[in-house]
Amino acid sequence: MSARPAIFYTIVFFILLPTYFWIQPSTKPATALEQKEESLLKLGGGIDAITVASRSESLRFQKTKDGKLYELVAPQGKFVPHDLMDAMVSLLTSAKSVEVVADNSTDLAQFGLDHPKSVVTIEAPGQLQPIKIAFGNENPTHTAIYAQIEGIPKVFLLGQNMEYYQSLMFQWIEGKQGKNA
Repeated sequence: MSARPAIFYTIVFFILLPTYFWIQPSTKPATALEQKEESLLKLGGGIDAITVASRSESLRFQKTKDGKLYELVAPQGKFVPHDLMDAMVSLLTSAKSVEVVADNSTDLAQFGLDHPKSVVTIEAPGQLQPIKIAFGNENPTHTAIYAQIEGIPKVFLLGQNMEYYQSLMFQWIEGKQGKNA
């Protein structure tokens, strides 16, 4: 056997190797590919009360006197499970970062925020005014919903769970829990 083919292929390899790196698309560092994200709410003291308004319906739940659970206070005589209320509070307080889709949107209709589907009002210790978050349409991939905090021009995405928990709460109020409403 001759060494000629091995030498030939080695030379071809070293000629083509720079071409490979020249043609190969450059990859940006992971930090450059990250989408713009920001912290949602800075509520170090937690949440005292939440009001969820959707269409003409509204429900309000607040922390119990012992501060361990949340209870439904309006509408009176209705029931929503404590774990459902806790889950919504947890979503709001644990949202460390959200994707900002528009820094200063003047066309809120494209996000469904000109006529929001629901508005969540949050009362927290240390906050002079309640925080109002409007929820609009789903994003094109149906994995999140557009939202905007009142007084802040940015539009961001919040996970689909928020809309899901809201709809479950209203199903409990209407007595349709566990059924296909």
